[in-house]
Amino acid sequence: MKFFSDQFQFLFQTILAVVFAFLLVQPSALAEQLEMCMYTDSRGVIQQVQGKNSVPLDFKESARCFPVQKGRYLAPPDQVEISGSERRVEMSSSVGRITLRWPRASERLFGRTPERAMADAGRAVSRALRSSGFPTGLRGLDLDWNVVFMDAEVPGTQIPSYLVNNCHPAWMTPPANIYVVSQRVAAGCGGASPPRPSEVDAKLAEVLIHEMGHAVEAKLLGARFTTARNRMRSEGFATWFESFASDFSSVIRKGTVREQHFRAAKQSISHSPDSFVFRGSGADYARASLYFHAIVDGASIYRLMSVYKRMEKDNLSFLDAVERELRWSPRIMNQQIGRVLR
Repeated sequence: MKFFSDQFQFLFQTILAVVFAFLLVQPSALAEQLEMCMYTDSRGVIQQVQGKNSVPLDFKESARCFPVQKGRYLAPPDQVEISGSERRVEMSSSVGRITLRWPRASERLFGRTPERAMADAGRAVSRALRSSGFPTGLRGLDLDWNVVFMDAEVPGTQIPSYLVNNCHPAWMTPPANIYVVSQRVAAGCGGASPPRPSEVDAKLAEVLIHEMGHAVEAKLLGARFTTARNRMRSEGFATWFESFASDFSSVIRKGTVREQHFRAAKQSISHSPDSFVFRGSGADYARASLYFHAIVDGASIYRLMSVYKRMEKDNLSFLDAVERELRWSPRIMNQQIGRVLR
């Protein structure tokens, strides 16, 4: 018996030694096996953490975890590397606490500092949500915003390659993490000279309000935001919200964003009047927003919110919830869209 105990102990120690050696020499393998988890906290806010061990005990059962493949890891905004001199502020706003970081070099692209731009976007979103029709939980929106402005050299090891390559000026992850690429906001990805600072400030305000619109929808849907991922619905809502809330901004002329979106949507419809496949272009964003404009203009914000309640309650897609809640068939929806565009 002693022989077998010694053998077992030796084998156990050998396995430990091999595992320990593997941990020392295979850091890249461990990085490829990262796990991200999302859960809804006691306030109904979606939280995203790395690994199930980081999920609070009360939420482990309901958490949804998924492996993060190599090249798809997204660092939290407060951990993204910023080249050159950096500025960091923590500020109160009408939509919650904001932690904001940016490279000083990016300030020359804007007439306003990122701090002032973020404050203006927060005020516009707050004023928009306090208008008639939004539920109480959104009127007093109070989130912990984590925001980073990056320069053109986006850190490839911390930002997924598909986000680096698709030339989006910004993106959001729940509950309220926002990433902004300053040069893309100012001049796109073609290397063109930025327009006047006032024009860039207006564009930055649009971008920030759009990304904050994603956080608003995440708050509306709760856990459904992660289980019912639909890019056309998500971008359609954020684009509609961008148009709606931009009218409350101090740097965007009222009605201009709506005009721009409708112009792009009309071009999309003229190219493909009978079918719409969302591929992620600017025109697709604008066309997807028409569903939301149709409901708000043809009914009300309150009715749009009732559609979202129906989605959550009955586990329905957006268009199925529209048909169930508003009794709008696809034909009626298209008629409403036509009225909006006229």
